Amino acid sequence: MSLRRTLFAVLAAGALLTAAPAHFQAQAQDPVSADTILKDLKPKPLTRSLGGPKGLNNEQTQFVDQLKGTSRKITVVERKQLATIVEQHDLPAVDLEILFDYNSAEISSQAMPQMVQLGLALRELNGATFLLNGHTDAVGSDEYNQTLSEARARSVRTFLVKSFNIDPYQLIAVGYGEEQLKLPSYPEAAENRRVQIVNVSR
Repeated sequence: MSLRRTLFAVLAAGALLTAAPAHFQAQAQDPVSADTILKDLKPKPLTRSLGGPKGLNNEQTQFVDQLKGTSRKITVVERKQLATIVEQHDLPAVDLEILFDYNSAEISSQAMPQMVQLGLALRELNGATFLLNGHTDAVGSDEYNQTLSEARARSVRTFLVKSFNIDPYQLIAVGYGEEQLKLPSYPEAAENRRVQIVNVSR
């Protein structure tokens, strides 16, 4: 999809939201701006102190490099290792609500404004490497949610590559299903259905 067609889709999405009933409008929140995404994803200054962020070690860097640009399914072992890296290093990240059609990996028209803001932000961070972590709520089986989250993460990756010419080598699409609920006390909440973008360039 070209940038011109993407912007047209954004305008069309706005028209749909205006005409949509109130209960549906509540599902589509205002998009996080490109400036905010950019700010959240910029690497934090490295430090030698015990409490500050530290860079990935050589083994971790090599592991991430091996996954760059891959279009295959990330294995269970690999996604757990990626999760450990993110947790250990407090990497720059942002959670975005990207709506998908029900029971589908197709990005909805309501999600287009957010996708455009994400694309604009990632273009400013040319050369960085990002994890696109797909997450679901706890409705449905573990296996189903895992497969759906992987497909949705790949859809986001494909959109960014085709619509904003983001180098596919910069994007690693990973699905976590319901493993990392944002609101564990409310496993069916919409806030759990999200895409997390993590800068692993450090």
